[in-house]
Amino acid sequence: MQDFSIKSVLISSVAGSLITLLMAYASGSSFAALPFPIMAILAGFLITGILEGLISRDVNLLEPTISAVVVSVVLYFALPALQLKGLLDMTPTLLVIILMNGIVFSAVGGWAGEKLHGTIAYGVREEPVEWGWALCGIILGVTATMFTSSTLVIILGFKLMEHFVAYLIGLFLAGFIIGLRSRGVIFEEAGIAGFTTVVINIDIVCIALGMLELPIIVGGLAVGIIATYFGGWVGERVHSSRAPEPTRPAKSLFGAMMMPRTK
Repeated sequence: MQDFSIKSVLISSVAGSLITLLMAYASGSSFAALPFPIMAILAGFLITGILEGLISRDVNLLEPTISAVVVSVVLYFALPALQLKGLLDMTPTLLVIILMNGIVFSAVGGWAGEKLHGTIAYGVREEPVEWGWALCGIILGVTATMFTSSTLVIILGFKLMEHFVAYLIGLFLAGFIIGLRSRGVIFEEAGIAGFTTVVINIDIVCIALGMLELPIIVGGLAVGIIATYFGGWVGERVHSSRAPEPTRPAKSLFGAMMMPRTK
């Protein structure tokens, strides 16, 4: 399992919160149009991730994720209190969606920070995540959910419950393929794919149909991640019966929860 540094999390969380709030304040005070403060907030999340990657001594997915969540919580309460003219049209639901996207941006920034740090580029330490499989899962998840949903629209018309089921099926299939086709015990990749796929789907739906209700967004995020994890677990079990010896062992607590492959 990867070492976890509370110090690096605290430093990047505090610095990331201050930087993101400063950027939001500068943009929100200067512009009345909502898109500009949003871009500033997302840029702040990118900086948070890059900072975490630069100061962390180990390649660790958990640290930038926790830092991003801490920054999100700070922003959720701090941004409305600032009463900036550029953020007056921002509803709590829109803010939650922005923060969800920010966590994805922070993860990307964390990877970039590790590359700049040299822990990945020069092979000093092993990556805790196979990003190729995570990206594959995101592509499969978005493709499957969009295909099943658009097909149901043609056949049944727009019905929220049917689309929700199709959305879960698509995420399950994405996780299943990751677990089935991977060369080792992979669990984090399914979580990354599930979270990112949900965020992308929410972005698409909100752009196409208008803002969703907050309980639907939060519930869809939680259930979607669980569906992808479950698909990855099932795929891993099927793979275990075919290839008993994994080429990549579990690297974290979540990965260790997978059923190990035995002869």
